[in-house]
Amino acid sequence: MIKLKQITTLLGKAILVFSVDFPDGTVKDVQISMEDLNEQLKQLRNILGRDLTTSDLKDVIKNVVNKVRSGATPFPQTFDYNSLIGSDFEQ
Repeated sequence: MIKLKQITTLLGKAILVFSVDFPDGTVKDVQISMEDLNEQLKQLRNILGRDLTTSDLKDVIKNVVNKVRSGATPFPQTFDYNSLIGSDFEQ
């Protein structure tokens, strides 16, 4: 099961929250950045050479969730930039 549960905004970026069942029987929330999702959709559109459909969107989301299920880390780490305010980056 992969169900869109919520769309939130964190630090000005949209995050899609999905309820996902895992092979061990647990159901967990999986967060996918809309920015990362859109980047994958752009790549798919370039490969296919056509406008994408809702089915294409669902396939990309399933692919991302399946990577999470398998333990892969699909997206780069994010940082709390607020903690760096006032920091001297050269020290």
